[in-house]
Amino acid sequence: MVLIPQTGSATRVTYTAKQAWSAAGICLALAAVALCFIFAPEATGAYRVWLDSTAYNHCFLVVPVALYLAWTKRDVLDRLVPKPQLPILAVLVPLSLLWLVAALMSVLELQQFIVMAMFQCIAFAILGRATYWALAMPLLYLFFLVPTGYFLVPSLQDFTAWFAVAALKLAGIPVFSDGTFINVPSGTFVVAEACAGLRFLIASIAFGVFFAAITYRSLTRRLLFVGMSIVMPIIANGIRAFGIIAIAEWMGSATAVETDHILYGWLFFSLVTFLLIAIGMAWADGGPAEPQTRHADYVPTTVARPYGIALVAFLGLVLAGSGPSYAQLRDWRSQALGLAAASPPPLAGPWTPVDGPGLAWKPKIEQPDREFLASFSDGSHTVARYIALYKVDGFHNNLVRGTNDVADGGPWRMVRTKRTHAMVDGHDATVATTVLASVGHRLYVWHFYIVDGRVVASPFEAKLAQLRGLLGFEHTVASFVALATASSEPDRTLQQFLTGLGPLGPYLASVSPKS
Repeated sequence: MVLIPQTGSATRVTYTAKQAWSAAGICLALAAVALCFIFAPEATGAYRVWLDSTAYNHCFLVVPVALYLAWTKRDVLDRLVPKPQLPILAVLVPLSLLWLVAALMSVLELQQFIVMAMFQCIAFAILGRATYWALAMPLLYLFFLVPTGYFLVPSLQDFTAWFAVAALKLAGIPVFSDGTFINVPSGTFVVAEACAGLRFLIASIAFGVFFAAITYRSLTRRLLFVGMSIVMPIIANGIRAFGIIAIAEWMGSATAVETDHILYGWLFFSLVTFLLIAIGMAWADGGPAEPQTRHADYVPTTVARPYGIALVAFLGLVLAGSGPSYAQLRDWRSQALGLAAASPPPLAGPWTPVDGPGLAWKPKIEQPDREFLASFSDGSHTVARYIALYKVDGFHNNLVRGTNDVADGGPWRMVRTKRTHAMVDGHDATVATTVLASVGHRLYVWHFYIVDGRVVASPFEAKLAQLRGLLGFEHTVASFVALATASSEPDRTLQQFLTGLGPLGPYLASVSPKS
């Protein structure tokens, strides 16, 4: 209904709460779609992970779950009306700056979190404090759309291996472990990435938050249940790994058990979920409480105009898009900087190229602008050299990505990693050392980054160095370097190779495009 009261000769239109809600809902939906277009790399990156990784297939259910949680709030929302708050859009300014920093450092996961925070800010500005607070749970649940947690895989692998080994010892089964490799009399088992338990952990957390939101009134009980949703799958995965190895040992055949161990694992985790639900129901306290709402937050005589709500949404999108606009200008500036003509760095004797395939190894590196892979020998030892070059003038480069790995995901598996000192370009530097294992073989890999003339070992250090370089205006080239050998004296062999490789800093300066 539209009320048109008379005030002298002027006419003022008063809109109903239903019209305000319709405008707010349409603006929120359009804002979400617009953000997906503005931040296309973040949106498409997340979508690809949902499709390709079983750990994040549940993300397709996040929006339906959030809509259901919003539907459960319908009685509260009937007494509220959107009251746009324009000043809250000021929060988008620091968020845009933070997105620029994340984009400069190529931290896609952080970029995706910031984009979701921008949507929350726009939603708050459109709905107002009281209405946003009433919808806080379904809106915040949308953060599960961000595929995060992959960085936990190495720690989960280590814990699962440690738990399984400790349980096998308690069970009296002879066991020897080397990192994630577990040897028992019946055979050798590897706690691979797929067996780390990340899939079930992430799904369990998403389920735990949903279950706590619809089951508990007490914040303490909600937090306790979410904590259980984190701890139980981690411990359960250790029990699963122990069970698979123990059953294989008792059956006398590792192959027979490994054939269906993924299926057995999911059946086991289904039982764990039912147990988690049973425990959670025992704590139920009558469901969620309604948020405290002041009298001024109830439907007033007049409500916000639909075009006013649309204006708030539009201004929010303009502020959110300021960061990507600058990033696009920076990327256009770097498009002409090509590395197709770059040559690999020279190598001094006694190292000579190996005829044939050399070492059967190549790191898994995300879309370098130029890469070189070759094997060399000094007559006694063989070293595989991998160099990836990246332009760092633009925002979207792949120097550091979570999917990058010195293990190729094929025959080679990571056993352990550490830091060591090496002489690079005549200076003492810290490099990362990774031991890879295949059936009956060991490979030792030194790897490091060179960014803005600095040698750094960790991805985080590389991102910080990359950020410092990007704040300048010179065209620079960054590099990822990995050297692998199967030598019985790996450190000495790799250091000798590095010495023969010559100064890498001047080499990168020579291939950097000149403006």
